[in-house]
Amino acid sequence: MADIVILAAAGMGAVDNTFAKPLFSALETELGEEWSRLYCAELPGLEHFQSNIERTFESMQKRELDFLRARKYLLLGMSQTAAQSGNVDRRDNNYEKTQREIYAALAKAADQVDDRAPVILISHSVGCINLSNYLWDAQRPNVSCGVWREGGPAGVHRGSARERFLRLKTLSHWYTLGPTMPLWCADRPREQIQAVTSNTRGYNFRWKNFYHPNDLFGWPLKPLSPSYNQAVCRDYETCSLSDHGALSSVAFPSPPEDYWRNPIVVEQLIEDVRSLLKTVNKPAHRHPQPSQQALAV
Repeated sequence: MADIVILAAAGMGAVDNTFAKPLFSALETELGEEWSRLYCAELPGLEHFQSNIERTFESMQKRELDFLRARKYLLLGMSQTAAQSGNVDRRDNNYEKTQREIYAALAKAADQVDDRAPVILISHSVGCINLSNYLWDAQRPNVSCGVWREGGPAGVHRGSARERFLRLKTLSHWYTLGPTMPLWCADRPREQIQAVTSNTRGYNFRWKNFYHPNDLFGWPLKPLSPSYNQAVCRDYETCSLSDHGALSSVAFPSPPEDYWRNPIVVEQLIEDVRSLLKTVNKPAHRHPQPSQQALAV
């Protein structure tokens, strides 16, 4: 049985469910034998959107267009988020389907660990929005949409350790990579831009945000509002502005792999995982067998 759960959520541009492999591979190399104490999984991509998005993109290519890669990246991110913003109160809508996928991944992880096991979430771009929505609903006793409406899915006892786990109350760290939150709430007054809580309502986790200064869709979060400033532990630049050799004078959509392979992200994750491994119970060791001499005595 594993001691720590690490779940990764894809964002714009993910084409399969191996997007977090570079990050997981780095962890395995650094941790050695202790890698076996981790349960690592990638949240499934939003496949119920993918076919429609691909069809739209193929149709658009019948005309001459420049910056095709950037256009597809934009289409993937904006259409996925927009598709979940309408009719959220209606059952079996896209908002609820996305939350079901997150819930199912957590339920699968719960079968492999103790219900009190700490969880680390790592999400990229649109994946940050999806997990934020899930957390927002899970942090409230009554919501009118998503999987936590009417107290949540049947079969889980309210107040149980399993429900706490599924509501992510054992969350210890949340890594947001190139988040797009400002794109969807910038029209509101600052005091109305609310983040999920990281230290109340039974939650206590460290929220670390990572962004590339030239990434059009990756943003710092602490300046967004007083609520985000309080909830987010720190904004990390994945490439310093002072590093002129690594930055372009033109803004661009940063490829997903640039975040999943980034040395700063990897370094922070390894440090946090090692710290967590020291706090959770280590696997029980067998007592040594008595020697023949001791048996004789």
